[in-house]
Amino acid sequence: MRTPHALTVPTTLGPLHVRDAGPADGPVALLWPSLYSDGDTSWGARLDGLHALGWRTLLVDPPGTGGSAPAARRFTMEECGEAALRVLDDAGVDRAVFFGLSWGGFVALRAALAAPHRVRALVLSNTTARGVGFRERLQVRMISLLIRVGVPGGLGRLVVAGMLSDHSRRHDTGFAPRFAATVDNLDTGGLALAVRSVLGDRTDVVDALHRITAPTLVIAGAEDKALPPTPHSDDLAERIVDARLEVLPRVAHLSPREEPAKVANLIKEFLAPLG
Repeated sequence: MRTPHALTVPTTLGPLHVRDAGPADGPVALLWPSLYSDGDTSWGARLDGLHALGWRTLLVDPPGTGGSAPAARRFTMEECGEAALRVLDDAGVDRAVFFGLSWGGFVALRAALAAPHRVRALVLSNTTARGVGFRERLQVRMISLLIRVGVPGGLGRLVVAGMLSDHSRRHDTGFAPRFAATVDNLDTGGLALAVRSVLGDRTDVVDALHRITAPTLVIAGAEDKALPPTPHSDDLAERIVDARLEVLPRVAHLSPREEPAKVANLIKEFLAPLG
């Protein structure tokens, strides 16, 4: 197994930090995390398992998280899809399985629609193809403003309460405070821009989902308040050709971290015909 190394990939979002690890000659998985999270927080627990199965991983830190600088402006999910494809270019990769958690799912869908020949398969966790309405955009603007001015007691505790189930917080008592600290350490200006871009500006691609024919695994949390399985995961499972849906009980918005063993088994089974 080779030593992991970092890539700095120039994109229209700014330079992205990408951790390249696993077998150099293995099939490739590109992993993009949720909002409020860097690559490791969302997907880090899955890397060793993927490497053991022979997969090379490209773990992305989105703008303003991990090793990536904050974006200087608002951006579109289509630009994020282009950035993910640029990561493949810089890594010398033709095709990859796209793993997308929440924001990462928005990105994976755009990449699959823009360049289907480069997407070998999709693992879409706690995500949606739907856009946002006028009322939601107003709410997002208020959240963005609140992030800029500061949240008493820190934003992290609110994010943890909204993204992790009660069971997850009780079962893994160490992760919740680490996650909250990660959120509280994010650049507030960059996070406010990301929130406006990801939650307030994203387009609706539901009617285009039938064009996606790559094998697709959809993972949802039964207690996800941010993007409940109905209607969000149902859309994906019903409209993407032969997509498979798994709804995990006692799980909210971070399925790969809240149920690592179940998600690992689902991924292993899903990737078996592809590896």
